[in-house]
Amino acid sequence: MSNTAQGPGAPRSGQGAAAPGYAPERQEVEAARLAGRAGTTTARADEAGGPMVGEYGDFDDAYDHTQMGRIARLVAVHAGISTPSTSERLADRLAQAARRALEADSRLASVEVISLRPMAGDIALASVGGPMSAELDKAVESLSRADGAILVSPVFQGSYSGLFKSFVDVLPEGALEGMPVILGATAGTARHSLVTEYALRPLLTHLKARPATLAVFAASEDFGAAWASEAPAARREAPLGARVERAGSELAQMLRCHSRQEPVDAMAGFTPMDSLLPRRSR
Repeated sequence: MSNTAQGPGAPRSGQGAAAPGYAPERQEVEAARLAGRAGTTTARADEAGGPMVGEYGDFDDAYDHTQMGRIARLVAVHAGISTPSTSERLADRLAQAARRALEADSRLASVEVISLRPMAGDIALASVGGPMSAELDKAVESLSRADGAILVSPVFQGSYSGLFKSFVDVLPEGALEGMPVILGATAGTARHSLVTEYALRPLLTHLKARPATLAVFAASEDFGAAWASEAPAARREAPLGARVERAGSELAQMLRCHSRQEPVDAMAGFTPMDSLLPRRSR
């Protein structure tokens, strides 16, 4: 009696050709399962018999395969000058919201908050052609190597502060190119809420960064204080916490789609098994 199994679901009987009735597409699924990628493989032909697709193909999670295990670097820079500073609080809250959104998507992230006030003298000297101090150079390097940034400035005279602009002026060319960025601004009144759109966004677009569509402006009333002439209950925008979480989620999504790091080569450093085993001399 023959040992060859029949039927469309029959297993393969050896290393050679498949058993009669064993569909080619099932061979590919079985091969993927044995390789540990069943259900996610993209190395199969389409229903019309087209060519095989790429290693990761066009699945939604294809890019994640190239970024697994990486720690996203988030750098928040603020130009707050008071202590405590509302700009610092906003920058920290935005960075933490982005970190939580990344962790919810199974991505680790580190957060660094940089205050420009202690480096005001160094920034002023570098902006007029002087040498950059070690502290300023470290801050510039951290921002340039970040995967995503949060940039927050207080509003002075209807625009970003001179300290913030001076720091941007000493950045090397291309430092922010392609970087996902959350824009933030703080002021005493909500009348300056559009500063993120007519001042900060054009500046970051000129630097070829990728500003998030949602910018976050915070007035004094967002932190529990309000002028006597203003009624917080009459405001129509979402609470600051909700806006911060939305901006953090958007930055996390941008980092998922537009990473500044090179894709991981899954086969880098691969050593064949026969090279690991000692060879016997005959």
